[in-house]
Amino acid sequence: MNIPSDPPEAPRAFQNDLEVQYASLRRLVQATAVAVLILTGTVFVFVYRQVVLVRRQTAELVRYLAEVDRSGVPEFVEKVRTHFSEYRKTHPDFNPIYTHFFGTNEAPLTPKVSSAPSAGTNATTKSAQ
Repeated sequence: MNIPSDPPEAPRAFQNDLEVQYASLRRLVQATAVAVLILTGTVFVFVYRQVVLVRRQTAELVRYLAEVDRSGVPEFVEKVRTHFSEYRKTHPDFNPIYTHFFGTNEAPLTPKVSSAPSAGTNATTKSAQ
């Protein structure tokens, strides 16, 4: 039995159709790659602008909070809370309003944040060891 060494050739019209389809598929893949590249760049620019905006707003918020701390508003709020707590004890109808705005906890007796220890306390404990 004779086996031909060359595969049978497809008709020329069929080869042209395959080449056209291959070229069309190649253009489609290239167009998709360009579209994905443009989309990625757009998303990057959007996220970058959001990061810049968040950093700017964070800096403004830090400045505002520092200004509020310097102005004495936290001390004023604690005074108001103490006075409302005293008022609540004599007027039970005020309890739901007080609980809604200040919660169920009493006003703290000491400041929430203590001052940092001096550098001398750490140095003496290290040298004692």
